[in-house]
Amino acid sequence: MNAPERDTLISAEENREMFDRIAKNYDVANRAISMGMDQGWRKKTVQLLKPFRGGRYLDIGTGTGDLVFEIVDQSANVVIDGIDPSIQMLEVAKDKAEKRKLGDAVSFFPADALDLPMESDTYDGIVSGFCFRNIERRQKALEEMRRVLKPGGMLVILEATYPNNALVRLGYKMYTPLVPMIGKFLGGGSAYKYLMDSIEDFPRPDTVTDMFSAAGYSKVQCKPMTMGTVCIFSGKK
Repeated sequence: MNAPERDTLISAEENREMFDRIAKNYDVANRAISMGMDQGWRKKTVQLLKPFRGGRYLDIGTGTGDLVFEIVDQSANVVIDGIDPSIQMLEVAKDKAEKRKLGDAVSFFPADALDLPMESDTYDGIVSGFCFRNIERRQKALEEMRRVLKPGGMLVILEATYPNNALVRLGYKMYTPLVPMIGKFLGGGSAYKYLMDSIEDFPRPDTVTDMFSAAGYSKVQCKPMTMGTVCIFSGKK
């Protein structure tokens, strides 16, 4: 029996290996490529999540943990799990958490978004930043995320998107060749070429919101930012 066709350009294992390779310089590259705007995007993502005191949250594809730390900054006494398949990215996240002395409030561990090792109705909210387009079976992932959300819980996904506006696309096309050059300078050129290709391959925003609805989410929204080069998708269980 054939394995189900994947949504991504590369396999989950290739993806994990790629992020292991670039983990050390990932934060620096992110700041350079986004011209520092990625921090503001994460702040707005967590603002849409509306974390509350005493809530429990999950960050899927946490990488080096920036969304986890943004939740901590926006709400006191929260408990957050950050999962990622890349052990090297998780090690960077753990080091950052230790420096911030977050203790048991934050946990980082490897897990698969397609088979979450949590019981149903566990989390008050779920976030994911620049991960969704790297998941092999995105519809299944949305369903699995909904399973572990509590009723009334919110899923908020931050993702890079291909702009619709023709003029913005022109500027985007002029800028994207610089991204692998920045990545190469930081030791991960081929990885950043793939990451740009994966943005063009990712479904358009209206398709993503349809996927949310098909997975059973209500109040589905898409909030474009930075001329449509980034979107925040959200839905409620």
